Amino acid sequence: MVHKCLKCGAVYDDDDESIINGCPKCGSVFFMYIKDEKDVKAFEKLQKDIKEKRIDLKKEVVKSKFGVETIRIPKDGVYEINIDALLKGEPLIVLVKNGTYFVYLPSVFEKFEKK
Repeated sequence: MVHKCLKCGAVYDDDDESIINGCPKCGSVFFMYIKDEKDVKAFEKLQKDIKEKRIDLKKEVVKSKFGVETIRIPKDGVYEINIDALLKGEPLIVLVKNGTYFVYLPSVFEKFEKK
């Protein structure tokens, strides 16, 4: 029987003091008790599912926060920037607090020229 660190994945025996004092590699105090290989596979599947759902959730947050705009200006001096869209080469569209959109036309045409 072993204990696996939930942060870095290091494995410790039942009688190892690291379980009480914390993982010497990463400092985490959270361990999963593993009694057989079946538990290891279940844990790895759970980690993979959580990672995939986290990525999906992040995409949904970006989609719900930003519509067509890549930059929002909710008030003077405050800018919300959709970095993901800008890195993907999306057109530069700015939403100002009163609902006005500014579109940088060269960025729109560049997107169509690439296709």
